[in-house]
Amino acid sequence: MGYVWHIMDKRADPLDAHIVVSEQERKNRALLAENVHLGVMLLHAKGYVVLKGAVPDSLVSELRSSFKPIYEDNVRRLQSGLHYTEFIGEGEDSASVFWERKSRFRISPKLKGPFASPYVLRNPFAEPIIAETLGSNYYCKFVSSDTCVKGAIKQAPHRDTDFYDEDNVRGSWVNIPIMHCGLHNGPTEVWPGGSHLWRSDKFFKFGLHPFIQDDVNPTVETFASHIPSKLIELQPGDLLIRDPGMWHRGTPNPTDEPRTMLTIGYFRSDYYFQYGDPLHNLDEKLYKALDPSTQQLFAPFFDKTDSRYWKLRQTRSIRSIADQRYLGYPLRIALRVADRVKARIRTYWAT
Repeated sequence: MGYVWHIMDKRADPLDAHIVVSEQERKNRALLAENVHLGVMLLHAKGYVVLKGAVPDSLVSELRSSFKPIYEDNVRRLQSGLHYTEFIGEGEDSASVFWERKSRFRISPKLKGPFASPYVLRNPFAEPIIAETLGSNYYCKFVSSDTCVKGAIKQAPHRDTDFYDEDNVRGSWVNIPIMHCGLHNGPTEVWPGGSHLWRSDKFFKFGLHPFIQDDVNPTVETFASHIPSKLIELQPGDLLIRDPGMWHRGTPNPTDEPRTMLTIGYFRSDYYFQYGDPLHNLDEKLYKALDPSTQQLFAPFFDKTDSRYWKLRQTRSIRSIADQRYLGYPLRIALRVADRVKARIRTYWAT
């Protein structure tokens, strides 16, 4: 049996060709071997792959209805002035943790109800593709939303991870739309075809630093304008796997309805990603209530014998100080200066 594609004519854009999960695959909760192989190679060579029909419609409806009051609560918290820094704000007994920047919300829901579904946390169709890419013992660092509302700017082209050493991919992002995420309401723009595997030396040598998101980055913008890009349209039920190193950006949402997709971050067991906090999604009780297959993804952060347990808590201690309105101000400044120093060091060594 051959690969399963959308039917296309010769004039169609090959970047619109996706893997369609068949009725039989949904019944078996497993992709055919040839579709697993195709998905792995597309993720490796193109930087992303879309699996159509990978999430049940009923679950998408549950996610959408459950997310709406969470988002509305965060808007109230933001407008009340409780969210006074650019860092994460958390309310007492809240159903989520969030931050907002220039009309983009990153919301981390508690993993219960539909958010704890294995189709969200360890989707059976995405699982073999991610396992082949990262190794079978990969872990999950965060589950959050990408919610773009009216007023958001067009982000600068960027990557979410540092450049890779050699060609070792370190992570995979999964995006699950809980609504139609189309060309009309802020689609994700990507630079596919290997941007995730570009090496660092020339970029730093010529002053191209593709890590700025919610601000202008003229040198990167100029370079990106010479490279083909693609706006990705996702329907409810679709699932997008992408390399966090692939250049991409969020685009403005001109509609009055927030555009939301979930974002789940997975990483190789031998690589620790600093961003994200699974304790925003889970406490001990919620962790123990997870399905065993998904519980394994978060086990490093609940096991005191694992170094990732202690790394996370060290980061949380630093952030708890930085999040204080007045006492944390010097630390926030120091962290920004440290980031700039790191960037200059990388530029120096590249030249």
